[in-house]
Amino acid sequence: MASAVLNNVVIPPDPEQGSRRFVAALIAGVFVEVVLIGALAWYGETHETKPVPPPKKHVIAVQMVTLPQPPKVVPKPVVKPTPPKPVPPKPVIHHTPPPPPAPHPKMVVPPKPVPTPPAPPVKAAPPPPKPVPVPKPAPPPAPPPISAAERVDLMGQYVAELRPIIQNQLHVPAELRAMGLSGTATVEFEVSPGGQVLWAKVIKPSPLGAVNRAAVAAVKSGNFPAFLKKMPKQNTVFEIPIEVGSDSGS
Repeated sequence: MASAVLNNVVIPPDPEQGSRRFVAALIAGVFVEVVLIGALAWYGETHETKPVPPPKKHVIAVQMVTLPQPPKVVPKPVVKPTPPKPVPPKPVIHHTPPPPPAPHPKMVVPPKPVPTPPAPPVKAAPPPPKPVPVPKPAPPPAPPPISAAERVDLMGQYVAELRPIIQNQLHVPAELRAMGLSGTATVEFEVSPGGQVLWAKVIKPSPLGAVNRAAVAAVKSGNFPAFLKKMPKQNTVFEIPIEVGSDSGS
């Protein structure tokens, strides 16, 4: 809306005049729009639109070509320069003076040998005297053979010495002591001249096995004296009955 300014006096605009201008502008716009629509309709009828052909396709042929590989570059070997060979020094030649001439050998005439007197004859030493043979000592006379009665007597004396030794070496088993049992076992054994027991066995056993074992163990313990002086010096077999009980031995 417009306003007029005259001499600093403000005149308000007319409302009716503004409405008339608005209506006139609206009518003019509608008329222009109708004219444009009619013109477009007429143009469309008189000018038919020709179909636009599709654009031509351009085909490009592509061929895959394998390019050859570039040759491998082999590095050249590095050749080390060979050091120059050392030049050997020239040998120094020493000129030695020639040796003096050898003196002429003198002819020495040997003196005439003086004849030596002959050596006196050497007397041979007398042969040593022959050793006088020493007579060998005569062996001691063999003891006279003893009679059977004397032999039995000597064996009895030796056995009498063995009995107390065997009794002292006898160990009574605890089961015999506990039950108050006893028994007798005859033991056969062989003795060397020095008093060593070679073997021992029971030839007349007792019904109690503990008695037999204790009797053989007492004989094998040994510690027997050597044979008597007149006894034959050879291994001898003896038979001795040994009583084993709660009141004998240890």
